[in-house]
Amino acid sequence: MINPPAPVSACKEGGTNYMSKPEETKNPPLLRRRSWFYTLKTLYFRELRGYFATPFGWVIMACTMALLGFCLQAVLQVMSKATGEGVMYYMLNNINFWFFFIFLFPLITMRSFAEEERQGTLEGLLTAPVTTTQIILGKYMAAYTFYLVLWAPLLLYPWMSQLANVYTECRYDIKAEGEITYLLADWLGPYAILSLCGLFFIAVGLLCSAMTRSQIIAGILCTSFMISYYFLGRVTELWGEFPAAPIFHYMSCTEHVSSFSRGLLDTRPLVLYLSMAVLTLACVKRVVDYRRWTR
Repeated sequence: MINPPAPVSACKEGGTNYMSKPEETKNPPLLRRRSWFYTLKTLYFRELRGYFATPFGWVIMACTMALLGFCLQAVLQVMSKATGEGVMYYMLNNINFWFFFIFLFPLITMRSFAEEERQGTLEGLLTAPVTTTQIILGKYMAAYTFYLVLWAPLLLYPWMSQLANVYTECRYDIKAEGEITYLLADWLGPYAILSLCGLFFIAVGLLCSAMTRSQIIAGILCTSFMISYYFLGRVTELWGEFPAAPIFHYMSCTEHVSSFSRGLLDTRPLVLYLSMAVLTLACVKRVVDYRRWTR
């Protein structure tokens, strides 16, 4: 004779409730949070593939590497006649660097919403069961990740210099005199300030792309803002010191880059760029929500 199954109460008395529900079903908020982050991760990798799986992203990387190499060559010629500062100080305070730094953000971000509009995929994305915050954060995180990858080769310059010197000595039996020294403050500080600037400027590029359906107009808007913000930090150099000059010193990205490239770390740029990035992303959300609900 087959014994009937034990009741649920008997299972509980034995120490294990085999008829209990999984933890996720007992905790719906936990399940919703996991689903929210899973959707965000999907959107993030979708946007990241748009940079690394297309020729567009690799062209930007190649141009950035070429321009950084050009700046490094010019800086090494200057350093042969100057002393007292590191390589990164001369490199980031070179006019050639600021020329392509200003145009870098429009190239990265102008396709974010304008390209989706041109291809007709933005409407499907906005009507999909995803929130506006997920869409914006996915695009923002992907663009910012690509931006950080562009500057990663800067950290390899000291080792590349040592490798080139070893090759020259072994191949031509000539001992190289010049060598790029590696000091953590000289290289970590510049990379930190470039990362902080990217937080704000990437958000500005997304805002410009969300405001228009044309990539060209988005690029022009972002470039205009970058040029204006650059000269905003030069106001005190043109007009001298005046009562409102501390505000311009506080917002000057050129002064921030100059200080960090000397190894002088400061928390004020961190507060500035983080707060401005959050405010700009909030504006992007308003613009995208307007386009979402007016379709």
